[in-house]
Amino acid sequence: FQEANHKVLFAAEGLIWPDKRLQDKYPSVRSGKRFLNSGGIMGYAPYVNKLVEQWNLHENDDDQLFYTKIYLDPQQRENLNMSLDHKSQIFQNLNGAIDEVLLKFGTERVRVRNTVYDTLPVIVHGNANTKMYLNYLGNYIPNSWNYERGCGVCDHNMVDLSQLKEYPTVMVGVFIEQPTPFLSQFFQRLVTLDYPKHKLNVFVHNNEVYHERHIQKFWEENKDVFNSFKVVGPEENLSQGEARNMGMGLCRKDPSCDYYFSMDADVMLTNRQTLRILIEQNRCVTVFLSQAILTGVLLYFCLRPFEKVCYRISVSGHFNRCVLLYFCLRPFEQEQVWCFYIVVLFSQGYAVMNFVVKYTPGRQAYLRPHHDSSTFTINVALNSKGTDFQGGGCRFHRYNCSLDSPRKGWSFMHPGRLTHLHEGLPTTNGTRYIAVSFIDP
Repeated sequence: FQEANHKVLFAAEGLIWPDKRLQDKYPSVRSGKRFLNSGGIMGYAPYVNKLVEQWNLHENDDDQLFYTKIYLDPQQRENLNMSLDHKSQIFQNLNGAIDEVLLKFGTERVRVRNTVYDTLPVIVHGNANTKMYLNYLGNYIPNSWNYERGCGVCDHNMVDLSQLKEYPTVMVGVFIEQPTPFLSQFFQRLVTLDYPKHKLNVFVHNNEVYHERHIQKFWEENKDVFNSFKVVGPEENLSQGEARNMGMGLCRKDPSCDYYFSMDADVMLTNRQTLRILIEQNRCVTVFLSQAILTGVLLYFCLRPFEKVCYRISVSGHFNRCVLLYFCLRPFEQEQVWCFYIVVLFSQGYAVMNFVVKYTPGRQAYLRPHHDSSTFTINVALNSKGTDFQGGGCRFHRYNCSLDSPRKGWSFMHPGRLTHLHEGLPTTNGTRYIAVSFIDP
């Protein structure tokens, strides 16, 4: 801030808001962001006071427009010695700039790096529709997670259940929203959770008539095991949202309900300690990544760390038999993150077939219907639909289901052999790149 040699410094962004008609009144800049963002202000108190004491509007009026009009007045800009943080040296606004930002992993902490200006801003502002990305950054910055120490905050304020006089009461919500394979095994793993059963109340929403016999059998065998067991069947005609709200509502209305544990029935609990581990985290909300049997189910998950990738491929082996895409990830310090996803999702899973597919009209615009030589296939978008190409996507014939190309850096995953005959839909303009990994070929 002192190097800027100004009395007041505002954050800057590349998109003008809220009045685009003011664009021509902004001073020209040789390099950097041109437009004011009021989400970040730094200045000496007397000068900031002169700014804010001009406020004569209502509380719900737009503060950014207020500061913009003052900044665009040449006389005020000179008298108050105001400028913008054009190159994100202090403030990083995410709106319109997500592609400029990546994580810089250090030994002690994680920083945000602006790759356009090669700066390390200290304040990150998730303005407009960037709250999800801001939340993603918060999973790492400043010391939430790094390669050397792993999670830096996971052990904070944990509770030891063994030291409690009485275990918390948990409402377990189970949701069967579609035909689900291995449902009997799911229920068996539920009943073998290492947690006092008299402290578990079970709520089941079943949307499939076919599964009523499975639930009935489980209830007959275990009706005296749990503290309570409630089933809402397909005859109630509840939507998924209504059913999930009902489950949470049962917990809220019960004064003895300490926790609500929600699961879809296509999740396979492989760790008997799951419930204990989650409760001992002592968090208001805990989301865990579990291994799931995905026959007939498509799982979307975010691979945000891979938004900054190039298209050259090599192979690297880490973590047991995990053989993975290199993706030019080493310069971006993301190679281990990719491997982490594979290991967590598939335990002993490995991938030896990793490649990039290029779709472009006039050469290979599409791919004919086929089965993959894999147990599961991961498909990562390397560039953006609408910007880099038009068309594209994937169609699954057996389910008559077509998926649009996911946003850059995001992925979809599907079973490979037998059940999921699919084709690559035509790319009609531009060039589309996707990275593909065959898991357990």
